[in-house]
Amino acid sequence: MPHKLLPTLFLSLVALTAIVPSSIAKKNKAIKQENTIENLLRHPKVYNMKMSPDGKYAASVAPMGDKGERGIVIFDLNDMSVKRSASWRGLDIDELHWTSNEDVTFSLSKWGAFVEGVYRLSVNEKTAKLLVKNDAVVRFLDPAPDQPFSWIWIRNGNKVKKGIAKLGSGRSGKVNKFDGSSEVPATNQNSMLSNRINELPGQTYWWHIDNDHEPRIVTRFHNDRLEYSHRYSQDEDWTTLPLEAEEWDIELFGNDKNLLYISGYNGENTKGLYPYNIDTGEIGELIFRDEFYDFSDSARYLRHENNVIGFRYMKDKPAFVWLAPELLSLQEMIDGALPGRANILYDSSADFNRHMIYSSSDNIPGEYILLDLKEKKLNSITKTAPWLVEEELASTQVFHFDTSDGLKLEGYLTIPNGKQGPHPMICLVHGGPWSRDTSDYDDETQFFASQGYAVLRVNYRGSTGYGKAVSQENAYEFRKMHNDITEAVKLTIDHGVADPDRIAIMGASFGGYAAICGAAFEPDLYTCAITNMGVFDWEEMIKSRKQQDRNGMRTRYSHHKLVEKLGNPKESSDKFHDISPIKHIDKVKIPIFVIHGKEDSNVSIKQSKMLKTELEKFGVVHQTHFVNDEGHNIFELKKRVKTYQLVLEFLNKHMK
Repeated sequence: MPHKLLPTLFLSLVALTAIVPSSIAKKNKAIKQENTIENLLRHPKVYNMKMSPDGKYAASVAPMGDKGERGIVIFDLNDMSVKRSASWRGLDIDELHWTSNEDVTFSLSKWGAFVEGVYRLSVNEKTAKLLVKNDAVVRFLDPAPDQPFSWIWIRNGNKVKKGIAKLGSGRSGKVNKFDGSSEVPATNQNSMLSNRINELPGQTYWWHIDNDHEPRIVTRFHNDRLEYSHRYSQDEDWTTLPLEAEEWDIELFGNDKNLLYISGYNGENTKGLYPYNIDTGEIGELIFRDEFYDFSDSARYLRHENNVIGFRYMKDKPAFVWLAPELLSLQEMIDGALPGRANILYDSSADFNRHMIYSSSDNIPGEYILLDLKEKKLNSITKTAPWLVEEELASTQVFHFDTSDGLKLEGYLTIPNGKQGPHPMICLVHGGPWSRDTSDYDDETQFFASQGYAVLRVNYRGSTGYGKAVSQENAYEFRKMHNDITEAVKLTIDHGVADPDRIAIMGASFGGYAAICGAAFEPDLYTCAITNMGVFDWEEMIKSRKQQDRNGMRTRYSHHKLVEKLGNPKESSDKFHDISPIKHIDKVKIPIFVIHGKEDSNVSIKQSKMLKTELEKFGVVHQTHFVNDEGHNIFELKKRVKTYQLVLEFLNKHMK
C-alpha cells in the first residue's frame, strides 16, 4: 500500500531503544479500590475517547449523574486534568467528534432514538449550542476538523425527509429543524446546514465520503439487489459501480480519487484487503488477509495525510497491523513499555506528534494513554475502571475446538483465582447472534469469577469475524448454534473444568434465546438458566418486525431478511416449531430466571411475558425481574447491581 514519507520526528523516534512510561497508572489515587459487586459492574469511567486535531485535548463519553446518563468529559492533555464536563438529564450522547481544535460536535438520544438534535460544545464555553433539532437519527459521516463543514446523515425520522447535508463548523448561525418541508439552500450564511442531498431511490445503507470531502458512493438496496452508486462530483449523475456489493465491502478511499480499499473473500475463507481502481474496475493484489479471522468486521484505520499506515482489528483480542514497515519498531517499543497488554495506537494529532493508545488485557480493564513523541514519553490519561484491584482479577484462556460437523470454533475460559476444579460454571452466551466475545477484559465475566464461578464463553457459528464457513454460511442456523454451545460445555466436563452437577447457562438478547434452548433441548445438562431480553418465539418475532420495519431496511433482523432466511411461518411451521424454545417448555426440568427491560424496543417484553405464561402452564420453577425505564440493556448502575444481586441469589440457591 503506498504511503508518503512520515514526519522526521516520527521516524527518528523509531531508532530509539526505549519509550519511557513516565506516569502510567499514577492517576485516580483518590478513588478507593475494591473489587466489590458494585465496582465490578460499574460502566467504564470513560470510553470512545478522541483527540483534538492539535493534540491539546481529548474528549470522551462518560456515565454521569444518578442514572448514569452518558455525558461528555474533555481532558487537557498537557496535565491530564478535566477541562470541561457536561451531561443532560434523561439523555445520552450518541456520537461525538472533534470539528475544530476546540469544538466537539455530538448528538443526544434516548432509548437509541434521536430526540434532541445535534449540539456543539467548546472547551472554553460552559454551555453547548444547539445546531440541528429534529426527531431523526443523525450519523456523522465526515467529521472533518480541517474543513468549514462536515457531512451528516439525517435518517429514520417520523417526519424527516432523509438525506445528507453539510453542517457548518462554527457556533453562530440559525438553528435548523431539518424536517424536509423545504430544500436547504446550497449556501446560507445564516444556517448551520447547506448542500442538502436527498437519498436515492431504494434503501440507503451508507454514504461514502472521499478525501476531498465529497459524497462519492452510496450503498443502497435498489431493484431487489444491493449495489454501489457512484459519481465523481455533485454535478454528475449517479451510475452503478461495477463492483458486486454482496461480495465486496468498501472500507475507505485511498489517497487518489480513483483508489478504493475494499474487502472480500475472493475465493478464500477469510476476507482480505484489496485496492480497487474506480476508473478501470480492476481489483489489485492482496494487501492483507488473516488466515483465521475476518479483519474487516472490526477494522479501524489509522491514516496520515490521506495514506493508510495501519489498522486495528479483532483476533481473540485487539491486534494492529502496520502497513508502514518502519513503524513496526515503534509498536515493539510500546509493547515493551506496556507488557502483557494489547496496545493499540488508534488516534493521532494533525502533526502526528501526539498519539492515543488504548491498552488492555483479559484482566486489565482499558487504559487511555498519551504517546508524546517530542517528550518521548507515555502518560496515562485515565483508566476506564480505576476502582478495581487488577491483581485480583481472573485470567482468561483462549481455546479452539472442532464441532461434530467439522467447523473450528473459538472460546474463552475464565477460572476463578485460587480455586481448584471441577468448578461450578456459568456458560455465558453472547447476543447477536452476529456479534462475538473476545479474550479482552469483560466485566460480566469478572463479576462471576469473583464469586467463585468459572465462566465459559463460546463464539458459536454465526459469530462475526471468523470467515465464510463459520460467520456467513451459518448465520441463521440457530439450532446448530445451540449445538455448538452444548458441545463446548461438554468439553469442559470431559476435561475436568466444570462440575457436571453445577452448570448454569445465561445470556442476553440472542444469548437469552440460547439459554432457554439449553434448558429445553438439553434438559439434563444444566442446573439452571437465566435469560435476559431473549427471543423465544420466532414467529412472533417476525410479526413484530413487520410492524417495526416500515422503512423496508434489510438489516439482519428486519422482517424481509428473517423471512428470506428462515422462511414464512405459515409455510414453514415445522421449522419455526423446531427453532422456537417456547414450543418446548414441556421438556424443561430446571429453574428459570427471566429478566427484561420494560422499554425494550429491540425485543419486546412480550416475548418474556409469553415465556412466563408457558413456564407457569407447565409448572416450571421460575422467577421474573421486569425492570422499569430500561431498554435492551440495564444501564442504570443501581438497577444493574440489583439485577445481578438477584442473579447471584438465584445461582447460589440452585447451584449449591
